[in-house]
Amino acid sequence: MHTSGFVRIAASLAALCLAAGSASSALPGRPAMEPGQTPGVRITYLYDNTEAVPGVRADWGFACLVEGRGARLLFDTGTKPDVLTHNAQALRVDLVRLDAVVLSHDHGDHTGGFPALGPRPGLPVFHAQGFNPAVVAALRGSGARLVPVSKSVEVLPGFHTSDEFGTTIMEEALLVDTPDGLVVIVGCSHPGIVPMLRQVKASTGRSIHAVLGGFHLLQTPADEVTRIVAAFQELGVGRVGPTHCTGPDAIARFKEAYGDRFIQGGVGTVVTAPR
Repeated sequence: MHTSGFVRIAASLAALCLAAGSASSALPGRPAMEPGQTPGVRITYLYDNTEAVPGVRADWGFACLVEGRGARLLFDTGTKPDVLTHNAQALRVDLVRLDAVVLSHDHGDHTGGFPALGPRPGLPVFHAQGFNPAVVAALRGSGARLVPVSKSVEVLPGFHTSDEFGTTIMEEALLVDTPDGLVVIVGCSHPGIVPMLRQVKASTGRSIHAVLGGFHLLQTPADEVTRIVAAFQELGVGRVGPTHCTGPDAIARFKEAYGDRFIQGGVGTVVTAPR
């Protein structure tokens, strides 16, 4: 992320004037669901490069709402506050009622939409400890309670961050506990999606039910993508939802390998676990 991106976030946070969406957390045509009313979790894509339902706006970046165990978490925020706000309203998702925010890494396509949340005094925002200080300062302007992460920490019961990964671009994932195993949600997987998953499985001792988000394979050679898909299968990953920076060719390869266990991305996609 360039310096201009940091300035843009800071300026937007200073304004803090964007609306946060409407009251329901259901998709158009779907009944409203309170998180505590059903078992497992529900994940709604709010920001992505493609559209899965009418009326939303696609844009480069990623964000999703995670609901379950009576809690509501926002993972990443996409690039533009107005796009995040529009999509939340189109999907009838209330961004006011949040219990926590988890930010994967400090690039603008994952943190730039944060001003859409408006002033958030005391809202826990978990971020990799190695975040650029300019981004941290911009986030702090909202009044949120920032929680830097180096080792896995509980966000809320049933929700943990991973350890902080990386040497240059520092990144964390969100680990969601479900009856079928962990759902691992990633932003861009800059440190390498396979090493991240191996460490998650080794440190938690849990099976991985699904992996969702950006796998950062846009410019990866086809033979290397094939090896990565094979590594997913060796790790026992049950379902895959590669999107955002994964790249269309790599996405197609995962789709071919996983068949009906493949999850198509796009704004408006809803993933539930148990399936």
